[in-house]
Amino acid sequence: MESTNIIKTPAKHYTSATVRENYYKPITDYYDIAGPDYEAWSKNFNMHFGYCTSFFNIFSLETMLNNMNNEVLKRLKIDRNEKTWIADLGCGVGAVSRYAAKQFPLSKITAITISDYQIKKGNLLNKEEALDNKISMVKDNFEKLHSKDETFTHAYALESCCHARGAGKPLFVSEMARVLKSGGRFCIADGFLKHDRKHPRLFSFIYKKILKYWALPCFGNINEIKKTLKSNGFVNIEIKEISLRIAPSVAYVPWTCFKFFTKEIVKNKSLRMKKERWYNVYGPVLGMILGLYRSHFGYYIISGEKK
Repeated sequence: MESTNIIKTPAKHYTSATVRENYYKPITDYYDIAGPDYEAWSKNFNMHFGYCTSFFNIFSLETMLNNMNNEVLKRLKIDRNEKTWIADLGCGVGAVSRYAAKQFPLSKITAITISDYQIKKGNLLNKEEALDNKISMVKDNFEKLHSKDETFTHAYALESCCHARGAGKPLFVSEMARVLKSGGRFCIADGFLKHDRKHPRLFSFIYKKILKYWALPCFGNINEIKKTLKSNGFVNIEIKEISLRIAPSVAYVPWTCFKFFTKEIVKNKSLRMKKERWYNVYGPVLGMILGLYRSHFGYYIISGEKK
């Protein structure tokens, strides 16, 4: 049966009081100002780390980035021959949405972000690839969505759940549960703390810096989010750590930074940039160090379905 709840108007702007809260301003500032710089990382604007499936993948960052898109979508178990309504919760400029639209021709995708830049850039890229009829870029807040109950058959969050509040990301999870249909599937891929015990001093220092640079409230706790998912009616939950699969793409960070700085110097004859653009450089570099603390932090892919 065709859904009547899907949001069809591209770039619709909601004026939710929650979106206007000061809490979200550093996030919107970060992506509105530093967002264009992500092209240095990915020509397709994939704003996440990659997934390595073979030795030969390590020679192509873009291949690993697309592999990650595929890993997330694979866990949604989408039937290519059925109409589906997919929510991209924290969509960036829609790179994963465009990848999904090409893989699943009968899908309709609502790509959700609170960044004006991402809406504008995403709509432009969608139109260039003739996908604007399949993807709706919507300005909304995934902790307080304006979608009706049980709107979507599938939902995913690729390195965006970290922007939600709380160790168990309760507002994010409860909204995802609300807008998913019964039997609807979800997938989350992100970094998570492994415990709530005391962390080494250097780890804590780097962790706090990363929160500042990436405009995050906190990374989730893998044990807490599992509890939150269960309490919101999700079942058949599968949690897999994929840190080692991510590592080869993380190794591209220094080279990407070098290319970015070189281009900036050639273009503007200096490295005078707004702090958000510097933060976009500092964050991944420190993230490389944080990832070495394997007993404290890991990258996970989580999937399941609504009961």
